[in-house]
Amino acid sequence: MTFPLNGLLRVRGVQERVAAEQLSRASAERAQAEAAAQQAATSLADVSSVIGDAPTLLAMAAARAAGRSALSDLHALTELKRAEEAQARSAHVDARRELKGLERLETAHRTQEAKDQIDSEQTALDEIAVARAARREGSAA
Repeated sequence: MTFPLNGLLRVRGVQERVAAEQLSRASAERAQAEAAAQQAATSLADVSSVIGDAPTLLAMAAARAAGRSALSDLHALTELKRAEEAQARSAHVDARRELKGLERLETAHRTQEAKDQIDSEQTALDEIAVARAARREGSAA
């Protein structure tokens, strides 16, 4: 006999794989955002502080302001990606928990099936033994 919840088990398996894929994607996006923020911070720190004249000073100030604004945006994006990753991780844990619960039920079902099969075989063997014993008693009399 097949496991009655086999269809649900397959669905839960697919849901767990989808959740794992989404977690992987969210982790990659978070890592990219962190790398971009780190690169922007490094670029901002590498801006030369040697200023020769007023127009250069104004350009340098504008570049630093724009860089800081971009860095701030990248930090906000990084936090957003971390939150998305945490949500994807939670969804994956939930999907995994549901899958494992069904897998335990399936294992218990298969164990019970095997036990029932062994019990029925043992009953058949006992009946054969009783029948043989009855024939021997009948032929001996």
